[in-house]
Amino acid sequence: MLPAITLSIYQLALIMRLVRAEMLEVLRTDFIKFARARGLSNRAVYFGHALKNTLVPVMTITGLQLGGLIAFAIITETVFQWPGMGFLFIQAVQFADIPVMAAYLCLISLIFVVINLGVDLLYFAVDPRLRIERPGPAH
Repeated sequence: MLPAITLSIYQLALIMRLVRAEMLEVLRTDFIKFARARGLSNRAVYFGHALKNTLVPVMTITGLQLGGLIAFAIITETVFQWPGMGFLFIQAVQFADIPVMAAYLCLISLIFVVINLGVDLLYFAVDPRLRIERPGPAH
């Protein structure tokens, strides 16, 4: 439990602060005032309108934080003597095991690329402005 808590508390606090700041900024916009004027409930305004517009920057930072989580796992595994990939990398550095270090760094690079690709693909699901309208059949 302690390694997971150690890795997640800082990341979670940063993301929560970012969501709060973005929500406060979005709640001041005109379309939120219009949604309230239409008589929508606070729940519909917060989750249906404001949160969707908050998610794009939050997803960007969360994707970057996942990369940081992987990087800090090395230190956490070493401190808690947890037998994982980070601990393997530290041992490879101590014994100058170049193939293991190269394989670890290539794997971490691949994970970073996949995370960033996933975040970029999620943008299309969240932000309707990024979707390309396809022309329909002519009538």
